[in-house]
Amino acid sequence: MVSSPHLCTAAIAAPVGSGSLSSSSSSSPPPSTFENNHNDSNRGININHQFHRRGGSHVPMPKPSHKPPSTFHTFQGDLQSQDIFVEAIRKRNDKIKILFPGSDRFEMQRNDVWNHDIICIPSLILEPKSEREVSDCLKAYSEGVHKCLSANKRHKASFAIPRLCVAGGKNSINCMREGSIVIDLCRMSSVKLDLDSQTVKVQGGAKIIDVDAVLGDYGLVAPLGTSQHLGVVGCVLGGGLGYASRKYGLSCDNVVAASVILADGRLKNCTQDEHKELLWGICGGGGGLGIVVSVTLKCYPLRHAALLTFDMPTIDMQQNRDVIRYWMNWINGDVDNENPVGGRVILPNKEPAPKEVFSQLMIPTNSSSISFVGTSIDTNAISQTDGFIEMYASFERKQKKRGFLNQFLAVGNHGAFSEQNIPHGWQDIPGLSDLIENKFGIATRKHLQFRMLRYSDQLQSISNAYFTPGNIFSSIKYAKKITNTILEVLIHATSGEISPKNESKIVIMSMNGNISENKSAGKRTCFCSRDMHYMIYIEGKWDACDDHKLGKEKDKVKRWVHWVVNKLHLCEGIRSGVHPESMLDMVSKSGKSKPPTGWYNFNEHNGRKLNILKHQRDPRNVFSFASRVSWSRSISAKFDDYTDDDDKTMSTDIKEIDFVKDGEIQPTDFLKQQKVEISAILKTIQTDDFEGNGENCHDWISNNKSEISASGSTDEVSVASDVKRLLSISEGDDDLKDWSFSPVPLQRSDFNHSKLKLSSPQSVEADLNDEDFSRDD
Repeated sequence: MVSSPHLCTAAIAAPVGSGSLSSSSSSSPPPSTFENNHNDSNRGININHQFHRRGGSHVPMPKPSHKPPSTFHTFQGDLQSQDIFVEAIRKRNDKIKILFPGSDRFEMQRNDVWNHDIICIPSLILEPKSEREVSDCLKAYSEGVHKCLSANKRHKASFAIPRLCVAGGKNSINCMREGSIVIDLCRMSSVKLDLDSQTVKVQGGAKIIDVDAVLGDYGLVAPLGTSQHLGVVGCVLGGGLGYASRKYGLSCDNVVAASVILADGRLKNCTQDEHKELLWGICGGGGGLGIVVSVTLKCYPLRHAALLTFDMPTIDMQQNRDVIRYWMNWINGDVDNENPVGGRVILPNKEPAPKEVFSQLMIPTNSSSISFVGTSIDTNAISQTDGFIEMYASFERKQKKRGFLNQFLAVGNHGAFSEQNIPHGWQDIPGLSDLIENKFGIATRKHLQFRMLRYSDQLQSISNAYFTPGNIFSSIKYAKKITNTILEVLIHATSGEISPKNESKIVIMSMNGNISENKSAGKRTCFCSRDMHYMIYIEGKWDACDDHKLGKEKDKVKRWVHWVVNKLHLCEGIRSGVHPESMLDMVSKSGKSKPPTGWYNFNEHNGRKLNILKHQRDPRNVFSFASRVSWSRSISAKFDDYTDDDDKTMSTDIKEIDFVKDGEIQPTDFLKQQKVEISAILKTIQTDDFEGNGENCHDWISNNKSEISASGSTDEVSVASDVKRLLSISEGDDDLKDWSFSPVPLQRSDFNHSKLKLSSPQSVEADLNDEDFSRDD
């Protein structure tokens, strides 16, 4: 998993004041009078609310459950809507810790995020400490939405509906949003190791550093990301690429079990025998199915690893090209000799680096030097005896004292090492030993260092030097091979005129190995880029400064990232990631043109199946801002190798119709009144697609014809028009219980059970009744 601020459980909701489900987008005006008949201690007390009139308004409002917000922040949200949700939370469970804007802990938590650009002021931050409290938070949130909708309809109010965020490791762009209600899992970060089964159970708020601290004492590792600041659940949701992944697989490949709380508050304990489909969707699906409160991972015996690092100064773009081409030939045996820029032909490496070796290249935009990192976890070449690292460090200190002159001469000889002054142990590590002579076409290597170190704390912490928190705008892509076309995009992005010349960088990480070879893991997870050989992390970063310069720097960095991403989308062999940052990928300025192949992140089978799970497990789309799910039939994955024989694709029964698929509609489109052609809907949606809603697709369209005509077009329907229907129905508030942030229906062909074995909507509806949250903590 890339060590960047991109992964975490991500399910956010529209900010307060967005008017996503309210009849007006404006928040209610602040009250002219504020009744507060209780002191500060009442923040933690369950208060019996009474309705009263606030500021002479004719709309009944719940009594304020907390003191007026502090003056030390700029929260501009709807206080009356906030009161409704606080009342619902405390009525259900008064033990849930609620943080209000202005409190010290609120300020600390909202600023404790990896990406400083997403620092904002949520409406409330909830800190549950158990699975039951998480369940109560979700149930209370649904009740609060229902109450706001009822008040808006009955009393012509304009309560804004805050969307929901889930914060685990707090690396994702969606862990907090302005005016949202945040469920922060920071109080659920325990790590429990089972030595008998060699598995570790990790709660949803734990980070990689928490797992390393426990496993390191027992000489074990769990394949997780390269940065200790990443959330463990975020690694599982995004795939999870780390130093041990080429040998032991991705993080999602090593999930044994998971506990998920759905949007309606039900707990699901998922294994390969129970709720198998939900576990499949969690592993590499990007989130959006529920709140993952714990995962159980496989562990492997590993204490020590080898690390090789050096910098390669380059004088021009051609040397940058040579370094990357020689590097990918060394690590994976990949080379593109078709019309290379510069004309240099490289012989393919028939013996690439073993799968115990992981490597990455970091290409900065403010330097003419490329940084190399190579690691090995080969237990046959590296002693795993307790105390070996201390003995090695002592030996190295003695060697440096005796051989200082030889090392001085080696540096003067541009990094050429003789048999006597090679760092001890380097020549014994398969794969890394090749780099004693192979210098990737560069004559000089600077800051060369070879070390033996502990995996859990020393190796896992090296990324702290080059992946640091700050103002970040990033994207992740996968590549089958770094072709010459892709290479030109990367070179011009970092060394050309488009380069921002600041802390921004591009990092290329090696995949392949057991990631692509493990076919059984491919069938157990929905991660759809395991056939790729490289992950490309584009990190745009800018310094904090005064507001005027800050805005200009941010715009420059965003333009740079979008330029790189859009160019990569057009290249052959590129695929997008499932991280929440993929929502920010631009298709075109108008948004109407068909996306290029590189924009998609799933094949058709996995994309459709994941969307079915989404509609079944979260029909109201409470977790509406989870990762983008988009699929393309042109993705040339080794599909049959990663699909069960009884779970084949249904694409042979689908007619080639060019229309906007469910998977291509981003959650943000709902807030922007995105338009969808009626003709496209009528072509693909059948009459029973609205089963359970009391009307079919044709009735729904005909019932909204007046609204469509009023909008100025009789051939389009807004995907947000379902909100208008909710607010204009009869006086019976029971109908409002069917509120949803996702009015876009599924296609009937998605429920072709002969081609795709998945629980039917009827079985899921029955499942609602036979399992509820019943565990006592």
